[in-house]
Amino acid sequence: MQKKPQPVTASFFLVIIVYQCLWHFLAPLALLRLWYKGKKERGYRKNILERFGFYPNDDFQQAIWVHAVSVGETRAAAPFIEQLIAKGHRVLLTHMTPTGRQTGADIFAQQIAQHQLIQRYIPYDFCWPISRFYRHYAPSKGVLMETEIWPSILFFARHRFPIYLINGRLSVKSSLKFARFGKLSNTLFGMFQRILAQSEMDKEHYQLFGVQDCLVTGNLKFDVKLSAEKILQGQQWKSVWQSRKIICAASTREGEERIIISAWKTIESLNKPLLIIVPRHLPRVPEIEELLKNHQISYTKRSQIKDASELQTDILIGDTMGEMAFYLSCADDVMMGGTLMGTGGQNLIEPLSLGKPVILGPSTYNFAQISQDAIAAGVAIAIQGDTEEDLQTSLQKCFENLMQNPQVLKNMAFLSQGYAELHQGATNKTLKGLNYEK
Repeated sequence: MQKKPQPVTASFFLVIIVYQCLWHFLAPLALLRLWYKGKKERGYRKNILERFGFYPNDDFQQAIWVHAVSVGETRAAAPFIEQLIAKGHRVLLTHMTPTGRQTGADIFAQQIAQHQLIQRYIPYDFCWPISRFYRHYAPSKGVLMETEIWPSILFFARHRFPIYLINGRLSVKSSLKFARFGKLSNTLFGMFQRILAQSEMDKEHYQLFGVQDCLVTGNLKFDVKLSAEKILQGQQWKSVWQSRKIICAASTREGEERIIISAWKTIESLNKPLLIIVPRHLPRVPEIEELLKNHQISYTKRSQIKDASELQTDILIGDTMGEMAFYLSCADDVMMGGTLMGTGGQNLIEPLSLGKPVILGPSTYNFAQISQDAIAAGVAIAIQGDTEEDLQTSLQKCFENLMQNPQVLKNMAFLSQGYAELHQGATNKTLKGLNYEK
């Protein structure tokens, strides 16, 4: 049963009006931003009209609308979407980034061909693009992933259809930002029909803003199945490299490679481990190449080799899309990107599910509860440091400790996979929370 629309105060209504005015002023800048980003990633220059609510005549009304911003959210939503389609529902899947859209196209190629799912860009968050989107598709239900809380999306859906937030997470940092707006944030969160949170910690943060209907369903990312083909390929390559230790720096962000490479360079070992660097954003590969050249370190890019035996350098740059499972499968342990430079961390669930111990820097707010639990379970190691030099020293010692204590590494690897399996089941809990019991 759909709850009654959230009452809107005069102050909130005034804020919405101001927000619409600002968007009309900023819309040309948004177009320029798309064009600029399109220099590095051409997908940003495609389907631009969709971002303003103009869509083809595709006869896809009354579907369940699922919004997954980019790659991570799309992969996390995949098991949930597959279950919806298996139950006979059609799915309108929206994204904000070209990489997210391409990921969805790869995952759901069969469902798209059978017209069970279509992909579009979500329109910009102001009145007439959002209204056009709602009129064109008239979704039966809206499902937003993780942190997508947009005023116009929620406000203009109030009298049309219910919107849910699933796999919801709200860090301390984000909570403080919303707290600045006082009761306006309470009104905004209250527009969700229900919030399905990743953890008790997230639930407590939502409740600070008056959210009453909030369930803890776990993290959907634990239910994601990585490519068996890529896992096997990674294992085969690792066997070619035999007893050599392999470190994977996964989903690294700007500035982190500098710390990781410096720590790796100073490892005191006759047999230096192979370092695989996989940046979060592939357009940054030239930047990493320049860094390695400055350090006078030879490297090979994944796109340049087809077989493990071709690798003749100590560093491999992962410059290919859709191969994270391959890179992780090659590794003995994983340095998790996003945790060194204050950006909150990337998805540590994938390496854990493959039995790979994880090293975490001090910034883990995107995966706060999971990081805490993983450290407590002995499947992740936390390094600390207030400066880049401190982080480098701490990381170097961590690398060396794992290399010199293979039994510790083996024990952590054994525990990692069991930890990941223990936390599975969020998909079924989410379906139940949306009244779509399996």
